[in-house]
Amino acid sequence: MKKLTWFLLCCFAMNAYSNDEVSLTLVGYISPVCGFTTQNNNLQFSSDGLASTKLEINCNSPMRVSMQSENGGLRHQQSAQINAYNLNWSIDGISSEVSATALELKSIYNFDVNEILFNSVARLQLKLDEPLIYAGSYQDVLRIEMTPSVISGGVW
Repeated sequence: MKKLTWFLLCCFAMNAYSNDEVSLTLVGYISPVCGFTTQNNNLQFSSDGLASTKLEINCNSPMRVSMQSENGGLRHQQSAQINAYNLNWSIDGISSEVSATALELKSIYNFDVNEILFNSVARLQLKLDEPLIYAGSYQDVLRIEMTPSVISGGVW
């Protein structure tokens, strides 16, 4: 009987000195943000058929870039003449480049950038396929949208 009492006392004593355990879940969240600015919103083609600008990008996640040309080329304002151009997009410090024709840009053109671009510069270069020959004004509107890839949006 003494042994049984001693055994029960030991069991209760062990439970009295046992450790409690707590699990903590640590969580953090930062909303994805992509923004960019351009040096010049109105690009003028030079006499050799070139136009270019830089976009300053600040994005805290990989992103999707969407582009769309309103006319699929430079449209002569006094006629239905469309002059084709090619677009080249590159980002400083990243080896990949994207090239597209204005006609391809008539439909929404998407591509992904898997790097995170804090304070980066993208270069946009445009080159006419052939020189402009008819007098008058030519115009196209190129819309560019950058969306964090976790949202995976696109132009409109």
